[in-house]
Amino acid sequence: MANTPLAELSTENLTKRRDLLKGVLIAFSIFWVLLIGLAIYFYIAKAKATLFIPLMVFPITLLPLFLQLKPLQTELKNRKQP
Repeated sequence: MANTPLAELSTENLTKRRDLLKGVLIAFSIFWVLLIGLAIYFYIAKAKATLFIPLMVFPITLLPLFLQLKPLQTELKNRKQP
């Protein structure tokens, strides 16, 4: 299913895939905010700035999800137009 072109998928499948990607992005965003809070707490407690390095790289790992979400949204938008 991952190699199937978006034009061949049904609108229902596209909607499910879009909702799944949005859910994953929201979950990772909440997780990232919690990690920033923990890093700030540990920075105050232990004074090590190296905790912030993984936090700055973490959003880059979400880039493929954003790149998959954009074509899904455009395909759904094109199907809704008469």
